[in-house]
Amino acid sequence: METPKDDIEDYVDETVKYVLPTPKENHMNDCDPSKLSKYLDPEFLNATPDSKAIDPGQLELEEKEHLYLDLDIEDEKQEELDKENLKQAMLAPREYQYELYQKALKENIITVLDTGSGKTLISVMLIKYMAQLERQARLTRRETKLAFFLVERVPLVFQQASVIQANCDLVVEQMCGEMDVDNWSEKRWKQIFEESDVCVMTAQIFLDTLYHGFLSLEKVHLLIFDECHHATKKHPFNLIMRSFYDRCPVESRPKIFGMTASPMHARSSVEHSVVQLEKNLDARIYTATNLDDLNNAVNKPMEYSIEYHPAPPYQETNLSKQIRDKIGSIERYKRCFIITGDILKTLGPWCCDNMWKIMLTDLERKMSAVTQDLDKDALIDEDLALKETHELIDPIVFPRNPDVTDRTNFSPKVKMLITILRTVGAGKIDNFCGIIFVERRHTAVAVKHLIDQIDDLSDLRSDVLIGHGTSDEGDIQMTFRDQNKIIAKFRTGELNLLIATNVAEEGLDIQPCNFVIRFDFFYTLIAYIQSRGRARRQDSKYILLVENGNASQSNLLNEFRNLEKDMKAYCQALPEDRNVANRFGYNMDAGYDSDDDSDSDDEDYMGSAVFIPETGATLTKQNAIPLIHRYCSSLPSDSFCVLKPIFETIATGDGYICKLTLPSNAAIQEIESPVVRTKEHARALVALNACSQLLTLKAFDNHLMPRNIRKEILGEMTPQYDENGMIIGSRRRHGLYEKRTPKLWDRIVEEEEVEDEVGVEDNVDLLKATAHTAVTEIDQEHPEQENEQKPNGAHQVKEDEQKSEGVHQVQENGQKPNGVHSEQENEQKPNGVHKDDVDTEVKEVSIQTKGTEKDLQIKAIEKGVQRIDLESESVKKDEDMVNVKSESVENVAKILDLDTVEETETEVVEEEVEEELEEGPFTCWFTIIEVKLPEHKFEGIPYRTICLISKKPFPDLPELKLFYKSVPFMVKMRNLATEIIFERDEILLLSDYMMKLMLALINKEFNCPINDIPYYIVPLAKDCESLNFESLSATDLQNLIDWDEINSIIESKPTPFILDESNDPTDTIVIDASDNHRRYFVTKVRHDMSPLSPVPEGVKIRETGYATFADYYKEKGFIELIDDEQPLLEVRRLKKVMNFLYPGHIVPAQLKGPLSTWTVSQFCQKFFMSASMYQAAMMIPSIMTRVDSLLLCREAGAKYDLPIQDNYFLEAYTTPSASMEMNYERLETLGDSLLKFIATIRLYINFPFSNEGELHHLRIRVICNRAMYRSAKRLKFYRYVTSQAFNRRYWRPPKFTSPADNAATMEGLKYHKLSDKTLADIVEASLGAAYLSNGLEGGLHTAIQLQIPFDEIKTWSDFNPTFEESRKQVPPRAEVRALRLLNIPRITEIVGREFKKPLLLVEALTHASLPNSSSPCYQRLEFLGDAILDFLVIRYLFGKYPNADPGIITDLKDSCVNNHILGIICIETNLYKHIIHYSGRLVRAIEVFNNEVQEAKDSGEAVGEYWVDFNIPKVLSDVVESMLGAAFVDAGFRLEACEELFAKWFLPILDNHVTPELIKIHPLRKLITDLQRFGCDGFMLRNHGSGETGPESQKCVIFLHDKPLACGSDWNIKTARRHAATKASQRLEDEPGLLESVCNCRVSMIKRGLIVEEYDE
Repeated sequence: METPKDDIEDYVDETVKYVLPTPKENHMNDCDPSKLSKYLDPEFLNATPDSKAIDPGQLELEEKEHLYLDLDIEDEKQEELDKENLKQAMLAPREYQYELYQKALKENIITVLDTGSGKTLISVMLIKYMAQLERQARLTRRETKLAFFLVERVPLVFQQASVIQANCDLVVEQMCGEMDVDNWSEKRWKQIFEESDVCVMTAQIFLDTLYHGFLSLEKVHLLIFDECHHATKKHPFNLIMRSFYDRCPVESRPKIFGMTASPMHARSSVEHSVVQLEKNLDARIYTATNLDDLNNAVNKPMEYSIEYHPAPPYQETNLSKQIRDKIGSIERYKRCFIITGDILKTLGPWCCDNMWKIMLTDLERKMSAVTQDLDKDALIDEDLALKETHELIDPIVFPRNPDVTDRTNFSPKVKMLITILRTVGAGKIDNFCGIIFVERRHTAVAVKHLIDQIDDLSDLRSDVLIGHGTSDEGDIQMTFRDQNKIIAKFRTGELNLLIATNVAEEGLDIQPCNFVIRFDFFYTLIAYIQSRGRARRQDSKYILLVENGNASQSNLLNEFRNLEKDMKAYCQALPEDRNVANRFGYNMDAGYDSDDDSDSDDEDYMGSAVFIPETGATLTKQNAIPLIHRYCSSLPSDSFCVLKPIFETIATGDGYICKLTLPSNAAIQEIESPVVRTKEHARALVALNACSQLLTLKAFDNHLMPRNIRKEILGEMTPQYDENGMIIGSRRRHGLYEKRTPKLWDRIVEEEEVEDEVGVEDNVDLLKATAHTAVTEIDQEHPEQENEQKPNGAHQVKEDEQKSEGVHQVQENGQKPNGVHSEQENEQKPNGVHKDDVDTEVKEVSIQTKGTEKDLQIKAIEKGVQRIDLESESVKKDEDMVNVKSESVENVAKILDLDTVEETETEVVEEEVEEELEEGPFTCWFTIIEVKLPEHKFEGIPYRTICLISKKPFPDLPELKLFYKSVPFMVKMRNLATEIIFERDEILLLSDYMMKLMLALINKEFNCPINDIPYYIVPLAKDCESLNFESLSATDLQNLIDWDEINSIIESKPTPFILDESNDPTDTIVIDASDNHRRYFVTKVRHDMSPLSPVPEGVKIRETGYATFADYYKEKGFIELIDDEQPLLEVRRLKKVMNFLYPGHIVPAQLKGPLSTWTVSQFCQKFFMSASMYQAAMMIPSIMTRVDSLLLCREAGAKYDLPIQDNYFLEAYTTPSASMEMNYERLETLGDSLLKFIATIRLYINFPFSNEGELHHLRIRVICNRAMYRSAKRLKFYRYVTSQAFNRRYWRPPKFTSPADNAATMEGLKYHKLSDKTLADIVEASLGAAYLSNGLEGGLHTAIQLQIPFDEIKTWSDFNPTFEESRKQVPPRAEVRALRLLNIPRITEIVGREFKKPLLLVEALTHASLPNSSSPCYQRLEFLGDAILDFLVIRYLFGKYPNADPGIITDLKDSCVNNHILGIICIETNLYKHIIHYSGRLVRAIEVFNNEVQEAKDSGEAVGEYWVDFNIPKVLSDVVESMLGAAFVDAGFRLEACEELFAKWFLPILDNHVTPELIKIHPLRKLITDLQRFGCDGFMLRNHGSGETGPESQKCVIFLHDKPLACGSDWNIKTARRHAATKASQRLEDEPGLLESVCNCRVSMIKRGLIVEEYDE
């Protein structure tokens, strides 16, 4: 795959060779396509991954950033959607309604607003505001006042109370006649008034309460009249006002707020109705009606009246009569007969009988559930009658496709409905979406069942949407949850037809339709307006069924149409202050187009215009207004807000000024025009000024386009490919990297080397994250440098310049950037030879490619030798150019006329080998290797205490944990401070001994220059383990060395085994000549046995089958020599060196030949090494491997200044492939969340003008795998990593070589293969290790050292002052008046602490939908809180499940942090009642969700993750995160405040609902985990969206090694992914060998034994 031209090329490291996977043909789909149809749709059989395919790294980033972008959507399609969103935004008149709310605060008003335009929202905001004022007033007066919400009908009591309850943190009481309110005592009323804040009730109850004197209007601060047009004549609304309001003292009267869609009630003129209503309610009418606006904004439906003939009078059906005989006399079934009678009258006999079947089946099911299927005899008479009636009706089958034209069965009204549906159904209308309005719940059910019976209406996917109903027999109930499931299905297109009662007219958030049928006629103007309001799509139709000859219906319809027309005209004609739309209205399409003729002649069209020379773009008064709209629509938003500018024109004495308010997440907030002569000019000028400021803030690009953050984020997440088509930063891309041995083992040289220095400027990803900002940061000076084209298409930063800058910095400041020590000495030479191996005279060889000059220089080659200038050589010719690739050094060698650098170095090394040992004496240090096994024995045999003699002081190391047969034991390295002096001959002796020891241990000859031998490991005298070594003198310590053992090993010759002479035969290894010279431990001398002893039975030994041992020896030809009297030796076979580092159980190697258990001492020789020394020596390779790993960690810690404890360092730098007890995976999970957390704090502080989308974009740059991998590679972390499993055959001390070593062995010793992802993981694991070692301070310091950009921040305490400083650039916005929007005491109670800066609470709870907000919206705090929460959750899981593998931790984390669980927390804490927003949809969505949760609890279903299928408004989860962010900032960026919140809000839910047993793992997560467990990284995924809606509109294909494995489809892409992953897992289960047959991933090949690396056991 080609690398995109604007791609950032991977950092070039000359020492790294990239290793391609072994090619493998993938034939998994080469079979009969019908077999594959279970998993794959035919269209995807030959699909291949393209540039839009996603790998696991991108999926991980998507989840980490909680980004759910449609990655498949084409740019053109996206542009279309953006245009549509912009159009919708320009038409959404939200500022009008907000203005009405502001009016309501100041005076009594009646709002006249269309259905669904936010009347309820205004009332909720008003209630909250008034309750806040009341709370303050109660501090100074004793009596309490309440708000009353009065409604017309009983169902509205519950509906409105539910809305208020769900959106206000107030005590809401609901009352209606059914509650026996008439008989409540004064005490009960008093209790209600004392304990409540708001009462929702029918007007009649409120009136009665006033009549009875239980309440006076002086105790009411707010009176809301819903559907207030009823306030006439003797209606309770009017009687309340006349009988009580008029008598109330003016200063004690409550505020009045009336709501209606039409002020018309009586059939009098509009003017008369309005004047009368205003007088009756002592309020003024305000509206927001702008005729231009309405014509633009609302797609008015075409209206049709279709007549049907009246139904004939139907007689009771035979079935009804039979049923009446059985249950007609039972009181509780009376309602059933009323219902079926009504159905018979309006729909006809077929529907009536069908309704009986539906009702009786339902009743019988409920009865059976209650009676638990008792026998008939046990049933009471009523239940028995029902059971018998059901048995009568159960066998009746209604045939499909009944003839609706048959008048004897179907009414003409039903026939007309089906005819209409047949006309629009069967694909006649594109994207059909309709509602049929009926009057009664049962009519809806009957119509649905009829539609379901008709085959040619099968494309209509219908369901009923009805009210809650009663529990009476035969009635139909629909819960909130059921209602909302239906609405959700309708929204996604799963349903395309609703049969609804008046619940769908208003209140419910139902999407606009293109077909509305009014099946049952309406009798109010409101019902007419509201049901028609549902047909709001383009080209929609509204059909009224009108009864032929019914003059009442025809007259009513005409009257309503005329009244509506008059009312609109009246509202439009109201003065500007009464019709707030006039104040904001303007032509939405145009920019600035002055109609004022007097201005036209000298109009300055280009006045104040802005030119952008780079592109020629021009900003003028003509295009500024559309640009401002476009900018606002590009800001981050959700489905509950439409972001748009608010232009408010204000008349002054000299003309007009225009005040422009931008959304609360815009870079600027408010701006005002100068005074000009016309409104249009004022608007144009203010827009121009705003655009100009936004341009300065980089909110527009040079083409005057708002930043397309979606595109930028997608660009950032797009994989970058190397020249081999491998994704940079992925698991599949492997490099061969240099390994290091600890410097402690290097010989002491006079001059320390200079380390190469790496600065953040080398890391292009991180550099971009530092250089991108609005005002505070400056553009990169030379952006072209980063992508400068090099030979072979490689891009490279000008390293020479950067290096020189780095040097300059050192000289000026005396210290290196970020404390990174310089590291030039470690520049890698071919074949792993370090610079320190080169002749000390050669100081530095450096290659420079500079721009296009391409001059090659060899610098400072030799002391006192002039620099060689090669410019005159043929180097200048292009074809001879040195390419900056891995062969560069060899090219230099050619120019210098050397064979190769390697050979030159080898010669030098050989000369050094010949260097003789100095005369001495030599100072050394002792480290006692104390192995802690019970009784100082290993496998029953005592082991010797051994000592490591080093040439430099050995550092203090923690105890080493080793394993034998999965059981851990500890090894302590006891450092002795005493300096030990050795003479030259002793050192020569020890050197000789080391070679012989290695030969005995590894069975290979080794060489090592005497000066390079890193250490000596010697035996100490027997039984010295209890000595206090630290107190011994140098002489005593030297005398402890067992020189006899050493000399014996040097001699390496066996001696005769003589039983009498041997002091301790059990510390002996014998060589048995009678058993092929095998070696055995002597465990016991058996004086009770001799060669003549019988061979024991039941033991499988070599003598089995012989009568005596002597018989066996006789057979073998040894008998003439044998001494029959000698005792036998009980022996045990020697084992080879073992792996003590692997924590699992190792199956021991099968020993060849039958084993001896007894042998004759006469045939044995004594091995040159004692048994105790052999047992100790067996552990040396494992111990020293672990010591080397720890020393490398220490070196890395010192080099990079990382404050990490040894045990965590070792864990962070050990890969899973090393098969050790520890590996980095858990730490990587912790470090990943810590990195996101601290990187987020820095972005939040240092980018104060960036919105949430821009911050996401910047964070992706910093935390993506690619950036982490590049950091690791630049810092050369790979040198310090333990990645290879221990193998005794390849272990040797540093600098030791063997003549038996081949090229592959040498490579395995000097290099290791690591994937890009492994290196990235180690960076994150280092952060996790630093946190566990030194808390957040350690984590931050480590991040800085690892080159993650933190600008001027150096310690945690720098965050707060840096934040305070950066805030000074931002104009102050949150004013104290904003605090009035919140109930601070109640929120303090919810949070559990007082905020020092309460304005942060306002910001954290303010949604972007609030216009004219005096506070920013919560998005930036949410961005911060999201990262805090991630970290707290991972830390919590780490502590709770200390032994869980990272996969389980990640699964649990997914369940702990998602919109669903955060929504639940928002509900449980009551935080949701304090959200400051201005969205009617959100009011409804919160109410719905709240009711769903309550229903789940009431039904006992609130177990485990019961919330996963709920439809949760994301706003709820956002504010939980933003509150965490606010608490963090308020506490001065200390985490303790968030920890308290986490404990208070999260722990109760997490502990009870999210455990490994209860969580539901996503199929995609399971699939990827299974593949990675196998070692396969060949997974990719591709989304395909059709742009339509439907059950297969979104598809997902999963690829395995570039071939399609499975696919899935659904209405939405998330579910499609779920289906595809489920099918993919199923296929892998159904075809067990599939994965093995196609996978060529390195890890899986190693796991399956198909690759045996030289260094792997």
